[in-house]
Amino acid sequence: MSTMTSPQETNSPDPIATTANFTSRKSFWDYPCAHRQWKHTGNCALVHGYSRSFHFIFGAQQRDQCGFVVDYGDLMWLRGFLQQNFDHTLVLPSDEPFLETFKELEAHGACKVVVLPYGAGMEDTAQFVCEYADEVLRLRTKGRAWVISVEAQENDKNSSTYVNPNAGFKGWL
Repeated sequence: MSTMTSPQETNSPDPIATTANFTSRKSFWDYPCAHRQWKHTGNCALVHGYSRSFHFIFGAQQRDQCGFVVDYGDLMWLRGFLQQNFDHTLVLPSDEPFLETFKELEAHGACKVVVLPYGAGMEDTAQFVCEYADEVLRLRTKGRAWVISVEAQENDKNSSTYVNPNAGFKGWL
């Protein structure tokens, strides 16, 4: 009887190694910004605004020396990123047909344009924020902690969650 394993079995991640033993949640509230979904056939094609909030779920197999998954006091870098991109900004997708016009308005001080690579909606915003936060958090914790998911909320009724497909322990950095 052969004890060889298939390539798929040897390349599969160990489920224990990618599972978070501990999770924690951090929310950042009330980032007033505007956006537009130019491909939408209804009112979402118009520039409109919300006070966005973000909810992060972090994971780790091991907590830090203080017993934290993530030290919330050390997340000023994340707060700064959210303020830079979503505090009194006009969020647009990279394929916005009037992008140059909006940039011209920005040059006159009428708005602060932020171009997101995927789109301006909550789904795309959650993905954009998750990818950035996961990359930085892994570097800052030397791979110990990661982002499991990000919920981007545009108001009390509407939100979207992006679940990080790269979540889990990937080794020490």
